[in-house]
Amino acid sequence: MSFYFRTLAALIVSAALLGSYPAAVYAQEEEEEKSSGSTFMSQQTYNRISRSHTAIEEGKYQEALDDLLDLANDVSDRPYELAITLQSIGYVYISQEKWELAAQYFQRALQQNALPAEPEKQLIYTLAQIFATLGEYQKTINLLTDWFKTAKNPPADAYIMMANAYAAQDKYREAYPHVKTALEKAEKPREDWYKLALGVQFELKKYAEAATTLEVLVAHWPDKEMYWKQLSGIYMELGQEQKALATLSAAYQRGLVTKSEDILNLARLYMLNEVPYQAGKVLEPALEKEQVEKTQKNYELLSQAWVQAREYEKGIDALMEAAALADDGALFVRAAQLEMSLANWEGAQAAAQKAIEKGGLDSKKTGQAYLLLGTSAAEQKDFDAAINAFSKARGYPETRQTASQWLSFVQTEQQVTSLN
Repeated sequence: MSFYFRTLAALIVSAALLGSYPAAVYAQEEEEEKSSGSTFMSQQTYNRISRSHTAIEEGKYQEALDDLLDLANDVSDRPYELAITLQSIGYVYISQEKWELAAQYFQRALQQNALPAEPEKQLIYTLAQIFATLGEYQKTINLLTDWFKTAKNPPADAYIMMANAYAAQDKYREAYPHVKTALEKAEKPREDWYKLALGVQFELKKYAEAATTLEVLVAHWPDKEMYWKQLSGIYMELGQEQKALATLSAAYQRGLVTKSEDILNLARLYMLNEVPYQAGKVLEPALEKEQVEKTQKNYELLSQAWVQAREYEKGIDALMEAAALADDGALFVRAAQLEMSLANWEGAQAAAQKAIEKGGLDSKKTGQAYLLLGTSAAEQKDFDAAINAFSKARGYPETRQTASQWLSFVQTEQQVTSLN
């Protein structure tokens, strides 16, 4: 901001001085003739302002200020020269970043009603910028509203200034057309402008336009993870799950998805889009590296991904990790069921035993655990263990009938085996 305003001040002071120079030359060549124009500047005034301008460029602000304040007193009865002098004092204060004082002197310069149309417009524009810097946004809006009425082909910067002023007051509907015009007129993409547009679009719930804005931000500033995340989120809001996944996946490939929440979101998006294997590929190493916290819930998600991908052994391993972190043995029951589906009797027996040992199960789950324990033992011809488990399963109403049937079967098998 400081560099911008100093550059602006130097340019406008130079323009003001150059604009008045022909009148000064005319006065020097025709000393006897009085100028009737309202923009006449004497050679003496011109020289004093020029010296002050040089002092400003050299950083001698107090020297320039003292000279200009004296000059203001000397030309107090000549509106045009006074306006130029007051304007120059304002530039000194801009160079020192004393915005309030600069604003005061610019306002006084305008009050003289002596500046030509174009210099006056430029001064109004600069004053609007100062008020924006001071956070006096309504004054910025008031000045720019009048300025726009006579401005020919206003630059994109003017529209963005107006949009900023409205947005700063939470007047997003008023900001919207100005920021839209600014982006249309801009010669090249400006990140801060697109961020402003995005904020306005979010506030107005213009999500489709926000997606377009984020696409530009991602294209031009691809290393900013926030833009990728926001774009993925917007696609989800719009019901475009495949685009949401493609966006977050691209960010992951760039190494931008490193936070636990984002990794989990990516895994869920893969599963939502029926690509569970990739969900597992993302989530498993993140858990190993502790990028994602090793919680029961997260291991359950990993297990779900692997099981959906038909990577059952990996799914069981993840489920056993989740079960170890759980408050009760319910997940061990689920692990035992998965082991049974794979005919892994030893694994099923071990998981069922852990479910019983961990406890905290309701009647139904406890009965199921004993049924699983008995079934896996029976499949391994461990009839004594099976009979013991089924006998206990009979003690729960939800599994009594099935356990009784298994018990009879196993007892018969045991007798047949003993005869052989």
